[in-house]
Amino acid sequence: MKTSTADAISPASPRETLRYFATLPHAMSRKWWLGILILVSIYLVFYVLESTILGYFVDALSGTPLPVVGEGKPAIIALIGIVATCTILNSVVKALINYVIGLKLRFVSIDLKRACLSSTLQSPIPEIMRLGTGNVISRMTKDIDQPINTFSHIGMRVLVSAFIFPFTAISVIFIDLRYSLVLLAVFLLIFPIARRWIMALPAVTNVMSASEARRNSLVLDTLRGLETIRAFSISRWALTRMNKTSWQALQAGGDRLPHIIRLLFLAQSAFGLWLLGTLGLGIWLVSSGEISAGAASAAVFLVVRAEVQVFNAMFFAGDIQEGLTRLGRAVALAKMTETKQTVVAPDLTKTVDVVIKNLSYSYPDTTSPAIPDLSLTLKAGTTTALVGASGAGKSTLASLVTGLLHPTSGSITVGDVDLQTVSDVWTARNVTLISQEVHVFSGTLRDDLLMANPQATDDELHAALEMVGLAKDSVSFNRSFPLGLDTEVGAGAEPLNPEVQQQIALARVALRQPHVLILDEPTSEAGSEYAELIEAAAQKVTESRTALVVAHRLDQAVVADRIILMDQGVIVEDGTHDELLAQEGRYAQLFARWSGHSHKN
Repeated sequence: MKTSTADAISPASPRETLRYFATLPHAMSRKWWLGILILVSIYLVFYVLESTILGYFVDALSGTPLPVVGEGKPAIIALIGIVATCTILNSVVKALINYVIGLKLRFVSIDLKRACLSSTLQSPIPEIMRLGTGNVISRMTKDIDQPINTFSHIGMRVLVSAFIFPFTAISVIFIDLRYSLVLLAVFLLIFPIARRWIMALPAVTNVMSASEARRNSLVLDTLRGLETIRAFSISRWALTRMNKTSWQALQAGGDRLPHIIRLLFLAQSAFGLWLLGTLGLGIWLVSSGEISAGAASAAVFLVVRAEVQVFNAMFFAGDIQEGLTRLGRAVALAKMTETKQTVVAPDLTKTVDVVIKNLSYSYPDTTSPAIPDLSLTLKAGTTTALVGASGAGKSTLASLVTGLLHPTSGSITVGDVDLQTVSDVWTARNVTLISQEVHVFSGTLRDDLLMANPQATDDELHAALEMVGLAKDSVSFNRSFPLGLDTEVGAGAEPLNPEVQQQIALARVALRQPHVLILDEPTSEAGSEYAELIEAAAQKVTESRTALVVAHRLDQAVVADRIILMDQGVIVEDGTHDELLAQEGRYAQLFARWSGHSHKN
């Protein structure tokens, strides 16, 4: 089963990733690297000394005199003492290196997560939507935590493995120069194959991460739509979809296994050739009387102790490639805002016109535009209602004005600011959206409302709630919020009814007091007994603001200053409620069917 390699944003290359890491606040400085190199060098000196002395035990046991320590029992005791000292010092230095590397990487991971979060909040909303919630979460969590944990565990061993080969090679060559021929032969045979196999890992890793991200997105989508799935009895369909995506993620992980097995085989081959070559050459040199048995034993012992390093070199190379690929995915997210050139515009200080000129938009992978060519001016301080059948382009137009989508061509100007020249952060601050999908933030009701206006007093919070039908002495308020403003809401709290969630969202608008307001079917989730209450609240918060309302119910349109009937992204009729009824056109027919009687003059 083949897995897709498609991903909305390609990972940064290893070189780009390392360059970006150098810009983080807790990046590894030159002094830090110097300190690490000094500690690793101390470790390696003791490591090579320990291995070499263990090899010369053969000469000491045979009674051959040794430099410095002499011969016999005193020499053996001295060698044991030196080996024990080296082992203890190695353990201490190793623990210190692991601590320093682990601590530094933890700080770096925090910096990277902060950069990813900041970039996500500031990036164009369409790009984040195209990337997907699950993909963003994967890049900010697993794609950072997993490689950081890996590098924390293998950091010491990577550095040792990187230096142990030259140290071992130099030590063996000091015993006899001809041992270098064995190393050269193994290197020339193994390196080209290892390089090719290791370079194949990033692509496999990216496929695996992308598959996991798609699975995460689907899990979130399923959880969000759980009530709909139950209502329409489509649990089997949802489960089948989940199983398929989970299997794809599992298969992508399985596709990596052959690469690991090949690296294992290569490591075994490399070490076997090195050991056999060293052993064979040592036997020949001892037989010809050119070196002692102890010297040959020291060379073999050095190679034997390097076995772990050979396997480390293969596996760590794969781990490093995989880790850099995952970190590259996070870095690509963190750098999303770097290429966006935007104008720094002042926030709106008054109600303004919204001018839409020659606007067109096509959804990805579609042949016909959702909005072909639309021009419209929303007058300052007025409410314009969009009506029409499903698929007419109403929500698409609302999404374009709020920055959730970017136009294919044309422009949207809010006051004297072209939305395509400013960041989505500016748009979000100055153009407020309330949709049928409302989010209640975790915390107390007070905390949720204060997000709209942190300086608001409790009296102002209650005034905003009363405006939307949640007066503090009302039955609805006390039933939903038994502890008043201190009632816990959001994740982990008692779930609120959809209409109460909409009222909270409208109360936030009342506190925020935006100059431009977009309401995308805000009453569609409310039951019929609450719809009029929500509509009245929505009407209050739109007063004296430039408002665009996507009307799910036509009584939302009746009270608007202007009504626009859309069909297939085109304005079909435009006027006030009374004007459109007088025309006896499509709006009049629609209103007659909706209200249950004819409106003819």
